[in-house]
Parts: sequence; structure tokens; C-alpha cells
Amino acid sequence: MRSKLLFIAMLTLLVLIFPIVSIAAKPVFEVTVIATVDRDVFDKTVVDKLGGEIVYTAELAPVIVAKLPSHAVEEFKKAHGVKHVSLDGFVYTLAPPPGKGKPSKEQPPQIIPWGIDRVNAVEAWSTSTGWVDVNGDGDSEIEVAVIDTGVDKDHPDLDKNIKWCITVRFGRIFYGKCEDRNGHGTHVTGTIAAEDNEIGVVGVAPDVEIYAIKALTDAGCGTWSDLVIAIDLAIKGPDGIIDIDGDGEVAGDPDDDSVEVISMSLGGESPPEELHEIIVAAYNYGVTLVAAAGNEGAEAPIYPAAYDEVIAVGAIDSKDQVPDWSNRNPELTAPGVDVLSTYPDDTYETLEGTSMATPHVSGAVALIQAARLANGMPLLPPGSMGDAESNTVRGILHITADDLGTGGYDSLYGYGVVRVDLAVQEALE
Repeated sequence: MRSKLLFIAMLTLLVLIFPIVSIAAKPVFEVTVIATVDRDVFDKTVVDKLGGEIVYTAELAPVIVAKLPSHAVEEFKKAHGVKHVSLDGFVYTLAPPPGKGKPSKEQPPQIIPWGIDRVNAVEAWSTSTGWVDVNGDGDSEIEVAVIDTGVDKDHPDLDKNIKWCITVRFGRIFYGKCEDRNGHGTHVTGTIAAEDNEIGVVGVAPDVEIYAIKALTDAGCGTWSDLVIAIDLAIKGPDGIIDIDGDGEVAGDPDDDSVEVISMSLGGESPPEELHEIIVAAYNYGVTLVAAAGNEGAEAPIYPAAYDEVIAVGAIDSKDQVPDWSNRNPELTAPGVDVLSTYPDDTYETLEGTSMATPHVSGAVALIQAARLANGMPLLPPGSMGDAESNTVRGILHITADDLGTGGYDSLYGYGVVRVDLAVQEALE
């Protein structure tokens, strides 16, 4: 399977990069751990004493990422204030990259990709295109974080919408850098936010601001620890502070830099417990999380889409059929086959996968929330899997989706194919 090949490539890469240090001529392997700690009593110096280092301390939840000699992990688990420890693992993109596109000096005339047309995004633009400036400071209050392989931030179909660019690489953070040498992240970003500018393609929310967070390598591989860090950074935003005004509101608050939507076209198996803690914390701040269901043809979504707090998105083709590789029991489905979008070097490519379906839903959520703010209404809470009313984002998406397959929720389509126009309309009722 395509995702398994990516997993093997990622495993090989990480085996090569995990350093080996020597102590008294005895080889010692360094491992990355993700730990839940009691902030009141945990002594950070214990990591130093064990020959390791803390590479990141999260603010969303009491979670740290640390590097330790492998022989010290068990001792670290027993340290005062350490509540749980997970070994790091692997996460990967959920679509295979095609051959690299050739740079183009001239942009093609704009077309509306079939997926954008299928979800009726264009019909929603008279209400919202994703931009809303409540306090008049020139910045929108709605941002979508795309956690992926980065983005071609100078692409003429994306450049105006890339608000923030950052890379997380094995615990290290590089601000202002997010170059996409894979293509996956640029493609996903285009489906959300390609500009309505008469060239190339157009996204679901053509004026929404994007936080491009590169947490996957150029090979499309990454670690759970970097995903934990990326989510924490997305809620902090460019100013690096969660809830700067201390009013308890983050998503949609003009005083805060937090995202309102996190889009994750990635996944893996056996995630650390600490990832769920970070996701729950983001969810509790009012952030809607969307992730790809996976391309294994399995009976359930992979993680992070499998978490209750995350919208799991499956794929359909242009005939509204669910491909055999799209994991079953998603929450929603969206176009994921032969999807045309932006690609590095100012080009465009066609890809398939639940990765490509996910940004259609992420863009829909952005338009829902932008429309509400623009009309003087508060943001809607993300909601839950079982919601069937219009008082949550997920409830709106459920009741407005095109109900295909058997009536109501079913294992192929979930609640159905997302309908952006109806969802935005319902959000204002």
C-alpha cells in the first residue's frame, strides 16, 4: 500500500538520523520521549542528570518532549512528577507525490477544480471568502493551520494568503522557513486557500489566512513529537502566547493569534497518549481539528483522525463513489480523487488520497466561522461526532451534508459529502 511505502521510507530516514553517542566506548542510543508531567513538582534538571535534554515544553498541556539515552528511559519514568512517558513514533502524508512539476513562467487561466465545484464552495462566496477583520487592524480573525510538508509561500496562487511560516524538525523550530520540497503541503494548502485571481485554481476559502507549519520532512515523513509541537505552536500563533489578554477566549479572539482550524492531511498508528492531551486542549480552546481518515482501506480511520475531537474525512471520486483505499467510518467525505491544486515552483498537480479530501472540509469550517464573525455572531464550538443540530460546527456539517449511501450515518460516507454553501447558510440561521 502507498502509505506503507511511505512508512518504510520514514522509518529508514529516522533510523539514520537518530544519533548514537559513545560513553566510555560503549554505544548509547539516544531516543525521543514525549512525557506528561505534573508542572507543580516536576524538576526539569532530572533530564540533565540522566544525560538528556528537554527540547520542547508545551503550553497547551503539561507535556514535554525530551531526548534521553535509551538506558535512562526507565529511570526517567520513575522520576518525581513524571506521570506518563511515551516513546516517539512516526507519522506520514496520506497521498503519494507525483513527479516534480516543471517551473512555469506563465500561469494558466483559472479554473474551478471539480472538487471545489462538487462541494458548492463558489455559492458560499457571496457570504464569505474566509476573510473577516473585526477590529479593523488589517488582519483577519480566521486562520487555518496546515500541518504538513510546508508550502511554496511565493506561489502566485497562494502568496497573499500565507500569514505565517514555520518548520518543526525533530524538536527544533525554524521561524520564517517552511519550504516545500515534497509538494503535498502546497497541494493541500491550495485546496483550502488558492486565490480567486484569474490564474491556476481556486480554493474553498480563497481569502483565508494560512499558518503553514512544516512538521513533515521532504520525504513526507515525520514524528509524533513534532506533531505535538506543531499543534502547540498553532494555538500560540506568531506572537507565541496563548490567550494574551487572559479572557479565556482564544479562537476567534482579535487579541489572540491562535488558529481557528487545524488541517492535518497526515496520520499514523499507535500515537502517544500525549498527542491526545494536546488535541483535547486545542479542542477545548474552540479550535476545530480536521484530519485525513487514511488510505489503507481499513475499517476505521487512523490517528489523529480517529480521536473523538477530530473530524475524520474520507474520499469520494467525481462520480460520488468511495474508493476502495479510503478508510471506512469517516465522519464526512469530500473530493479526494484527481484533485487539481497548487504545487511547488509555481505549478499545479493532480493528486489523490484522503489528504486531498481533508482540506475541502477545513476550508468549509473556515467559511462557517468567518461568516459568523462577519455577521456579529460568536464562533461556534467544534462539537462532537453525534451532533445533529446547528449549534456546533460539526452539527452544521452533519445536517447539511449530501446524505449518500444508506440514510443517515453510514460506514462509507459518514454523514455524507460536505456542502459548503449549505453549511455557511445554516451557520447564519
